[in-house]
Amino acid sequence: MVGVAVAALVATACGSSGSSYKGKTLQFGAVFSLTGPGGVYGAQQKLAVELATEVINRKGGVDGAKIAFRIEDDASDKQQSAQVTQRLIQEQRVVGLLGPTLSNSAVAAHPIADRLKTPMLAVSTTGFNIVGTCPYSCTYIFRDSLGEASAIPANIKTYADKAHPKTAVLLFPNDDKFSADGAQVVRDNVAKNNIELLDSIQFTKAEADLSPYVTKAVQRNPDVIFITSLGAIPSKIMIEARRQGFTGQFLGGNGFNTAAVSKAAGDAGKGAQSGSAWYSGNDFKANAEFIRAYKAKFNADPDQFAAQAYTGVLILVDSAKRAKLTFKDQAGDRRRLRDAMEKTSIDSPLGPFQFTKQHDVDQPIWIIAMDGRGGFSLVSSLNPG
Repeated sequence: MVGVAVAALVATACGSSGSSYKGKTLQFGAVFSLTGPGGVYGAQQKLAVELATEVINRKGGVDGAKIAFRIEDDASDKQQSAQVTQRLIQEQRVVGLLGPTLSNSAVAAHPIADRLKTPMLAVSTTGFNIVGTCPYSCTYIFRDSLGEASAIPANIKTYADKAHPKTAVLLFPNDDKFSADGAQVVRDNVAKNNIELLDSIQFTKAEADLSPYVTKAVQRNPDVIFITSLGAIPSKIMIEARRQGFTGQFLGGNGFNTAAVSKAAGDAGKGAQSGSAWYSGNDFKANAEFIRAYKAKFNADPDQFAAQAYTGVLILVDSAKRAKLTFKDQAGDRRRLRDAMEKTSIDSPLGPFQFTKQHDVDQPIWIIAMDGRGGFSLVSSLNPG
């Protein structure tokens, strides 16, 4: 049933590549945070990769070749992320990889993949310098996750144009790249939307009691509280702020965009708004088929992180189909895969998808709001750029 549900979605992964892949195995790897703070996102990514692998292989694989994924847990630790990335490339001899889950891990893992000239596709990292202007060449690094530098400004402008807020406070942990990068995007964009940032309140992600920081924020009586953080932190802040009487709006980034956070926030998070790479209610064919297949296999709703990981598999297999791999010259095959990825143009759960010249996403931005029940509603959408 799953195979039928997404037949159209994987059509580009099957068929003739112009070279014989029959009887071969395309070995890929994935580095996800299955434990630690990033586990709220990595678990969904793992399920999506397993689903995509099953569906593609049921449809005949890639020109007769089966695909296989070796999925490793980096425990949300950047040093472990670097180690498992190197192991997958050098010992497991993968032709390409997905991951890692967190931007904080990507700064350690991506340079290794790039140095070893192995394509690595970031499917959830949204911080600065992931692709494009990197502190290293990053010619083998790609991203299908919408960067905070695009998502947060779009979200702020959408809300400001509608509600015209005057004041805001920002809360974020200062010991996490994703959170700190998102905070900088907020600082760079509030004045452009005629919002005065009254305070920027910092803490560390390991702190158990965030109430003193929330109290400081609520006492400034802002129209908006910005939260740029991962894991359980956004929902904790929302619940505590509502408990203290805050009635304004919560605006955030990618850390909002999973059902786990929306569900944890509950009614306290209702209306909390963010920019997203994906919206579950989009009824275009690739997305509807992905959601149907995911529900059929796991009896649960997918989230943005599952959609991005699933799309990552589609990108790799579509590129492998066009790359004319030899299965003999590994260095050459990795280069051929990279070159084919640059020409990606597919329909995906994220919408029509291509990469920019900098290997970044080129897709619509979906502005979504928590519905108070663990889901999201669509506020608006913006075209790429």
